[in-house]
Amino acid sequence: MATSSDFEYMRLEREGKLAWLTFTRQRYLNAMNMAAAEELHRAATSIADDAEARILIVRGEGRAFSTGIDLKELAAGGTSMRYFRRWDEALRVFETMEKIVIAGVHGYCLGGALQLALACDIRVSTPDCQLGLPAIKESLIPGLGTWRLPKYIGWGRAKRMILGGENIPGEEALAIGLVDHVAPAESFFSHVDAIAGRYVRACSTGTRMSKLLTSRAFELDYDAFFQHYLELQERAFTSADASEAKRAYLAKEDPVWK
Repeated sequence: MATSSDFEYMRLEREGKLAWLTFTRQRYLNAMNMAAAEELHRAATSIADDAEARILIVRGEGRAFSTGIDLKELAAGGTSMRYFRRWDEALRVFETMEKIVIAGVHGYCLGGALQLALACDIRVSTPDCQLGLPAIKESLIPGLGTWRLPKYIGWGRAKRMILGGENIPGEEALAIGLVDHVAPAESFFSHVDAIAGRYVRACSTGTRMSKLLTSRAFELDYDAFFQHYLELQERAFTSADASEAKRAYLAKEDPVWK
């Protein structure tokens, strides 16, 4: 896995099965410029290739998770179409990697940042975090948030957020299924780590294969989905974790996943 010294705008760390990707451009509320978009792609690829990591937490230092695209760079003409391609290519890596990816969002989670959170498996928010897709205010499309958001909250609510460009607070996001957990702003990172700990304890090969399968639930027809299920179930069924589950059951112990 890449080290923090490889990045200017984010920090990548791992301890055991748990990894953290932390945005560090806090002076700009972790807004993402062209260079940061490239870094995100490299960081995603690095963690995807790390054989030891099982859970990844994505978070932002300072007062916000991220406000998305760097509007100063955009207004100055420093943003090209490459930004949008690289950003969504990075998001697809998070979405399809064999890790459980948790977004811990606070302060603001706007634009590309919400698109990133939607590509994660689990979202944890503070009650008052502002979540939104304000791209229309720049006469832009909010990326593949247009593809992911309706899957979580339905067409009607998604169009309200996309076409209206309005933000909603974390409590409302929880109520409509946009986020999965709400945690207090005080010691927020500690709360996110505690939630991640639950997923670490559950993160068997079967869990990771379930992520891969569920992520394609809206993409494949029944026959293709069934075939994909059988392929992934074989990987789970023949894994070391499946053997450990049998041993632990007979020994009346908790399993220890690889």
